[in-house]
Amino acid sequence: MPSEINLKNLRWPILENYPLAPLTTWRIGGPARFLAVPHDLEDVFRLMRLAQDRGWPLFYLGRGSNVLIDDAGLPGLTLHLGRSLQKFDFQEEVVRAGAGVSLPCLARAAANAGVLGFEFLAGIPGTVGAAVRLNAGADGRDLAGVLRRVWVATPQLQILELQAQELQLGYRSSLLLRLPHWLVAEAEFSLAGRADRETVLSHLRRLLAARRLRQPKNPRTCGSVFKNPPDAPAAGYLIDQAGFKGRRCGDAVVSEKHANFILNQGRATAADIKALIAAIQEAVWRAHHIALEREVVFLPEDLQ
Repeated sequence: MPSEINLKNLRWPILENYPLAPLTTWRIGGPARFLAVPHDLEDVFRLMRLAQDRGWPLFYLGRGSNVLIDDAGLPGLTLHLGRSLQKFDFQEEVVRAGAGVSLPCLARAAANAGVLGFEFLAGIPGTVGAAVRLNAGADGRDLAGVLRRVWVATPQLQILELQAQELQLGYRSSLLLRLPHWLVAEAEFSLAGRADRETVLSHLRRLLAARRLRQPKNPRTCGSVFKNPPDAPAAGYLIDQAGFKGRRCGDAVVSEKHANFILNQGRATAADIKALIAAIQEAVWRAHHIALEREVVFLPEDLQ
């Protein structure tokens, strides 16, 4: 069972040995050595300072998609932002949203307000902060098309304002991926226009229905495991052609519906997922001489 520690001047308990698997979409991973849920940016800075003072590694976790947490868990301090920094505001020409706002929530709120341009976010199970870092996208669109600027908290306990053009946004990439210890605190997006509420909601529902036809029903996935390689067929097609649909390692199984999804069909471990990912990469290389690059982030390895 996780326990609590209380530190002077902190407004909330810090949980010790807190299980992280339930906080991820794969439902995989060991515990956080320490975990805290900041309520606002002031809390974030206090926790960042605490981690620095104690010499703890610091990790950020949103809704837990697109990440694979090691079976041994995470050392140091993990900030769970899935219930933090939740404010968003539709203005005349822009919308500002906190890093913890879920993309489906933002898409539906925009549709209900008759705001166009955010419908493609409805099926992406992540938060604004993580999506900006990765330049998330779907249905031929990505955040680069609507993002105006972001505010990031740095390890130097500063808030920096960065324009979208400074972020070097590309296909599932950005400057922020090379700065993993910077935290996106808030983002501002351009509004594509306005329309009748039912018109926008209808478009959103059509995109979601099409997505459900393409992707597996099992929710215990991380989303797409690999990036689509440039100037080549999509990753899912390459994996399928390499004969990997339905391939398994323990309870980790390549989806029969879309080969770029790996499902947890029981008690899959991070080791199972990693072994399957490595086998897929080797098979695709042998079959196509294409090196598949992971979209999913391994924690803590990719941040060390």
